[in-house]
Amino acid sequence: DGAEAQLARGGVGGGADDVRAPAPLAAQRRAEASDTAAPKFPFSAMDIRVGQFVSAREHPDSEKLFIEDIDVGEEEPLQIVSGLRAYYELADLENQRCLVVANLPKAKLAGVDSYGMVLCGSEGEKTKVEFILPPDDAEPGDRVVLLDEEEFPAPMTANQVKKKKVWPAIQPMLAVKDGVATYDGVALAAGENRGPCKPSTILNGPIS
Repeated sequence: DGAEAQLARGGVGGGADDVRAPAPLAAQRRAEASDTAAPKFPFSAMDIRVGQFVSAREHPDSEKLFIEDIDVGEEEPLQIVSGLRAYYELADLENQRCLVVANLPKAKLAGVDSYGMVLCGSEGEKTKVEFILPPDDAEPGDRVVLLDEEEFPAPMTANQVKKKKVWPAIQPMLAVKDGVATYDGVALAAGENRGPCKPSTILNGPIS
C-alpha cells in the first residue's frame, strides 16, 4: 500500500491557516482513507476457474495433505496439494467440483509440486472447512467472475502474480457472506447463467 505521507512541519511565515493536524489525527485520517480505498488489484487479475477432481491420493510424507489432479479445462489436469485431510476422506473427493486458483506460481508442499489452490470457506478456527462450489451449469475451465461486472479482462500470468504479490492482496478480500462466496462484498459467479458460487452449509467466514 502506498508510502505513508509525512506530517508537514510548520515553517517561516506559517500563520494560523497553516497549522497542520497533530500526528494522531493525521494517522487517523490516513487509516480512514485506507479503509475506503479501492482494492489494489482487480479480481480479474486472478485466474479462478471451475474445477473437478479427476483423482486424489494421500501425500506419502504428510498426514495433512492430499495430492489432487483437477480438471480445469486444459489438456492435462492441474496437480494441486491441499491440506484437507482433516476435513475430507478420499472417497469424498471423487468427481468433487470446486473452484481453483489456476495462475499461482508453482509451490512445493512437503516436497511435491503444487500448481494452484482449491478455494474453501471456513468457520470458526477452521472447525469446519468446505469447498466453494460452482453452480450446476458451470463446466470445468469456466472462469469465475464477479456478478456485477460486464467486462472481465484476461488474468495475469503466474510470474506477474508472484512478482507483484497479487494473491496476498486479493485473498483477504474473499469471504463467505450469507452463504455466498464474495470478493469485496460482491458475489462470485460462474456458468452460462452466472449463478452464485457457494459452500454447502457455511454462512459466514473467510475463504482461503
